[in-house]
Amino acid sequence: MLRERRAIDPDSKKMWRSAGTAGALGIEIALCIVIGAGGGYLLDRKLNTHWIMYLGLLFGIGAAIKGIMRVTKQYKRESAAEDRKQGGNGGRSN
Repeated sequence: MLRERRAIDPDSKKMWRSAGTAGALGIEIALCIVIGAGGGYLLDRKLNTHWIMYLGLLFGIGAAIKGIMRVTKQYKRESAAEDRKQGGNGGRSN
């Protein structure tokens, strides 16, 4: 009655990992911006000002950009490692 477990295809595994990373990045971007703007809004209400929300929004956007750069750097590093492993030249022809 037990089914035999099959090994996961490496290409399929890589595809699912990339999809998971992209989904997590999207959530991270949204949360950074919402938390930054929301925190600024709450401080605006508490301190009776009108500019802190914009500062929080800028900090949130900055954090989101930092996340994008981190994931891009990781992707480039993994892509270069895979190219070296396969003995390729990065898809370039001489």
